[in-house]
Amino acid sequence: MSRSTFSILPYINRQKVKADGTANILCRITVDGKSAAISTGISCTPQEWNAKKGEVRNARDNGRLA
Repeated sequence: MSRSTFSILPYINRQKVKADGTANILCRITVDGKSAAISTGISCTPQEWNAKKGEVRNARDNGRLA
């Protein structure tokens, strides 16, 4: 039985910022080198996103959701 690799990377799409200044939070799931991106349905401003930790800073009410 071979071993599988699995990783999850949350990120925001800075290329598609909405009119209200927020961007969607997406999640990239990779299994054995094959990846797929899904939307979480949560959005935040690029300034509120902590890229190193992959999470929303606690600057808004939905900071705990992401």
